[in-house]
Amino acid sequence: MAQIPAGLYLPFFQANPGKSRDAEISAPTQVGAFRLDVEPIANRQFLAFVRERPEWRKSQVKPLFADHRYLAKWPSDLQVPDEAADEPVTNVSWFAAQAYCEARGLQLPTSEQFEYALADQGRDQAEVAQRSLDWFGSPNPTQLPAIGRGKPNGFGVRDLVGLVWEWTLDANSFISRPELRDPSGKDSAAFCGNGATGVRDAADYPASMRYALRASLKAAYALDNVGFRCAGEP
Repeated sequence: MAQIPAGLYLPFFQANPGKSRDAEISAPTQVGAFRLDVEPIANRQFLAFVRERPEWRKSQVKPLFADHRYLAKWPSDLQVPDEAADEPVTNVSWFAAQAYCEARGLQLPTSEQFEYALADQGRDQAEVAQRSLDWFGSPNPTQLPAIGRGKPNGFGVRDLVGLVWEWTLDANSFISRPELRDPSGKDSAAFCGNGATGVRDAADYPASMRYALRASLKAAYALDNVGFRCAGEP
């Protein structure tokens, strides 16, 4: 795991969105130090987990905790194709991802921790944005690249963008709703694109996509392109 030092983080959302004269521009907030997995969790790592925790095997998981796509790429409960062993595990629900992290004495990173690690104290942000846009514009590959091949950022963390989307602890807490606009306005939710209202930089398309995806997820979803990594106390 990488040791992420404490530091300042500029939130994506304004503290008090509203009419332009009343909006409060986001101020940097302090993020405490934490540890973060250097890479997303691989299939082989998740396989070791379900060997120890049978309730999370694909044939035994309860529908409440994972939908029908759970571990869909695995041929059976304890079988991962050899060529996929080092690929990031996907088709895992929030519940399964959090259970894996808890088994290690950890938890999923918060969205703030994920975004802070990605912001990387301002290093190479133009490159990160371009890598994100290139990724958005490409179809999902039939086989994902193995973990560990991405360039580490200044914190030593790899593949925060460009490989898979990732669960966060509070993934579904950022939801586009009328309250993100001026709640006193009669046309609060009357136009397309209201999800961008209240953000610090509406032109930051990669960040908008990350928050939009989180808002669209339900905890039992197990999607082909969503994986995870764990975080913990320093």
